[in-house]
Amino acid sequence: MDAHSFLFVVCVNDESLYSQCKNHILQLTVPPSHSVDIMPVYDSESMTSSYNKALKHPAKYKIYLHQDTFIIHQHFLRDMLHIFQSHRELGLLGVAGCKTLPPNGIWWESGHRLGKVIEYRVNGYRPLEFENSEENGLFTHADAIDGLLMAAQYDVEWREDLFRGFHFYDTSQSLEFQKHGYQVGVACQKEPWCLHFCGDSFDAAAYEADRQTFVKHYMGKPSC
Repeated sequence: MDAHSFLFVVCVNDESLYSQCKNHILQLTVPPSHSVDIMPVYDSESMTSSYNKALKHPAKYKIYLHQDTFIIHQHFLRDMLHIFQSHRELGLLGVAGCKTLPPNGIWWESGHRLGKVIEYRVNGYRPLEFENSEENGLFTHADAIDGLLMAAQYDVEWREDLFRGFHFYDTSQSLEFQKHGYQVGVACQKEPWCLHFCGDSFDAAAYEADRQTFVKHYMGKPSC
């Protein structure tokens, strides 16, 4: 593994969004002696299969993010690196998630949500600020993080055998990291690190099918 290399992994089906995403990445301050690479993945069959392709890349630090996630914190790489180097046990870091995952597997329905993000929808910008307990001043332990941005300092295979679409890849990966003995966390942010340019389309049937799979496999009981 190349400990001085960052890899951004982005599934792309909208060149306009990806162009903005990439431009924000290229404007980030890169720590001395480190390099940045960007890996766009086209014609994705699933998030899990697409992200597994990145595991062959030698970069130690891999940042998986949506094409509509724009990193607006210029020192994101420096701060992320500091968190990982200060906590070798931390495997996966996000900007939003939950401290305790509810039985239905939907992280944002948790009573203990974490993080900050600026969300953009048709009706405009909306800052989302959840609980931030600042356990160590750098991150808060989480059961699950949202897939808008997931930074990893270790490679763990994504469960493409279970999730063949575009839902629950993030929550399942959060639990997979913990199964491998790593911690998962949400970064403590003074100001939101990301702007999420959310779309309004949502495949409810596909989401529910993946939720059922998640609950059955990870929660150890019938779905509710």
